Amino acid sequence: MPSLVPVSSSSRTTLSLSGASGNNSYNNQYGVYGNGYVQSLGHNHRGIEDMKRIEMSLKSGIDSEIAWALSSLTHMSIQPLIDLEQSPFLGNELIKYFVKPYQLIQEKKFDLLTQDILTFSLDSVLTLRNLSQDLPNQQWLSQIPSFKKNLIESIKFLTNWFYQPGGNQIPQFEKYNNQFAESLNYIVDLLEPLTCYYIDNSKNDTLFNILLNTLMITTDRNLFINILKCISHLLIIWDKGAKAKAEEDGNGDDEDEDLAQEEEGEEEVKLTNNCIDSISDSQLETIINTLLIADSEMNNAVLDFLKMYLFSEALHEKYSSSIKDSQRHRLRKLLQLNTSKATFNTLMKQLPLLLVSDLPLNEPIEEQPVPSLNLTKRSQYSGVPTSAPELTEELYKIIVAFPEPLRASTWLHCCYEATMTEQAEVTQISIWKAYETQFQEIWKPNTEGTLNHNYKPLLPAVEFIKNVTKAFPYAEAKVVALPQAPGEENQAPKKKFIIKGIQPRQFPVSIDVGNYDALKPMGEATVTEGDESLPIGHMDVKKFHHSLTSGVDNILFADSANKIAKESLNSINESSHDILEYIISEVLEVAGIESKESSIFRLYNKYWIPELVYANPSLLEKGIIETTWLKYLL
Repeated sequence: MPSLVPVSSSSRTTLSLSGASGNNSYNNQYGVYGNGYVQSLGHNHRGIEDMKRIEMSLKSGIDSEIAWALSSLTHMSIQPLIDLEQSPFLGNELIKYFVKPYQLIQEKKFDLLTQDILTFSLDSVLTLRNLSQDLPNQQWLSQIPSFKKNLIESIKFLTNWFYQPGGNQIPQFEKYNNQFAESLNYIVDLLEPLTCYYIDNSKNDTLFNILLNTLMITTDRNLFINILKCISHLLIIWDKGAKAKAEEDGNGDDEDEDLAQEEEGEEEVKLTNNCIDSISDSQLETIINTLLIADSEMNNAVLDFLKMYLFSEALHEKYSSSIKDSQRHRLRKLLQLNTSKATFNTLMKQLPLLLVSDLPLNEPIEEQPVPSLNLTKRSQYSGVPTSAPELTEELYKIIVAFPEPLRASTWLHCCYEATMTEQAEVTQISIWKAYETQFQEIWKPNTEGTLNHNYKPLLPAVEFIKNVTKAFPYAEAKVVALPQAPGEENQAPKKKFIIKGIQPRQFPVSIDVGNYDALKPMGEATVTEGDESLPIGHMDVKKFHHSLTSGVDNILFADSANKIAKESLNSINESSHDILEYIISEVLEVAGIESKESSIFRLYNKYWIPELVYANPSLLEKGIIETTWLKYLL
């Protein structure tokens, strides 16, 4: 029987011939060989390159080799090491294994779908997803016509499986539910960069409609964000200006001119049937409502979509000759200006908030203590009226129709004002009589002897007096004893029923002003004796200007210490500004300050934007908030 003799005169494993241990006579010759250690075959020899090994494994057709190759590609695809344009075989093999299970499903060969086939598909689509993050690989994949069709077939099955009734009625596939969910996420991730190349899509585009319908149904946050990004990309249209510029640079030739003119006519027809106009009002409302969720990534995706939708140059079929009119039509549709205005309300509320989100702002809402008021009495004359003013005719018509106690409280706010001076007081009987006289139309019979039943009855006197302290939190109802006259010492002291903390106004004010004055914080007020020789209305101008200047300096100093720079703006701030500016210029500027649209904008923002700008003047300086917007808030 022949013996196997090594080619070398000594084997890789060397032992001392004398049987002794510790010394190896071949150690100097073989270096690491020897000392009783077994070395693997090919040690210190690099061998075949990894990519060549992967190609050979894929060509072998052996399942174990294919599994190793696809798994290795997945690990390698994390780094930009694979160029599909230079290795088209790898790209085609990845596509082949990715689409195989969906081809079997389409051919209804359900029994042939195995766990191995699905695993190969998952590895392949994950690898393609990673590779598609590199621009050369995006371009290579987008130029394969059949690949888009394969993507559509796979995502159609997966979305039906998860989101359509009866879509998952194949019992033998239920065990693959987790793999299907994983595949769906990978495919949508893969579509995100590739959809930038799928331009000029029609209303009937299959991929667009599948993604749009899935967007309306899914509750998966990541899936929603990535699908919305894909939809935004699919709204891209062919830029004719770029081609015209290229032709001016001499990149075109005479032979292609006729073909270009022919295609141009077809393109016009196609653009009036763009997929952008297949998005319904309710679908737009669903997308916009997600701005109410405090999620920066989701908000950013929605704002990017809105910019693509509003500024797209695709022609609408009703305005086939005007890009501007097409854009205005979509704006009115988006804002629902002709119907409920629900989306307009949402955008007017959220866009200003998103505009200043995450900016280093000085907070205007910090409550500052109200400084104490020190009044110097320079005259014996009191400018406080002795009786309440009468309501104007316009105010009277509004207030008289109110129910009680709202009518009483509103009248008090309009005709009386709160004050912290000790001398301010009114008698309870005088304030009740003034109220009764103002609204005598309600309780006093007319010339025919009948009462006016169009209005609610007045509050009873006792309830009215109790309501005064509710209308003015700083007011207080008191009973004081009058000083006794000489000779009346033995008689019970006379009492006076008063209300301290309020006084009649010179003129009635509006309901808004009255409500604000009654409920605003008040500081302590003191009155000291002063020089009565000074004229009434005298003011220390120097002291006033000093106080005003110091207040302004404090605001500007705080803003300069925390000044906002353009570099601090993020994509959400910038997109919100662009969209809000467009809406204001196209809607509010056209409708006017007194329009319903302007009132909606004012309703949501008048209570905080002016105060924010006051505390952060750099918002106006940097153009983050436009000065023209403020006229709708004041």
